[in-house]
Amino acid sequence: MKAKRKGVALITAIVVMAALAILMTVVTVQVVAQRNLLRQRERQLQADWLARAGVERAAARLLDSPQEFSEENRDLAPAGKVTIEVKKAAADKDVYVVNAEAEVGLPDEKAVIRTATGRFRRTATGGVIRLDAVREKN
Repeated sequence: MKAKRKGVALITAIVVMAALAILMTVVTVQVVAQRNLLRQRERQLQADWLARAGVERAAARLLDSPQEFSEENRDLAPAGKVTIEVKKAAADKDVYVVNAEAEVGLPDEKAVIRTATGRFRRTATGGVIRLDAVREKN
């Protein structure tokens, strides 16, 4: 009878260990999936803010000199690149259209790309230079 009990106890221990191994595997897979999702969301937010920063950088540059320009910058964020393009609006010579495209991601990952745009009117009256946001006409 004792040998039979030892056999049942051994089988029970193996079944419990297998169940725990399966449970730990499921938990590990869930943690890894959540971590990857969080990393992707972080890259998306970083790309959003990097694109907005590109528009702000262009606005600051427009305050200094009212001219069209295009630039690519990799210094604003690690593993990120922002491309800024400023052009004069066709309808109004004092209005500038700013487009910024941000790309965030490591070389071995799929990059997240976000864009931001802005329209600004630059005026200089009485030695004061102003840059006002302009709403697009619908």
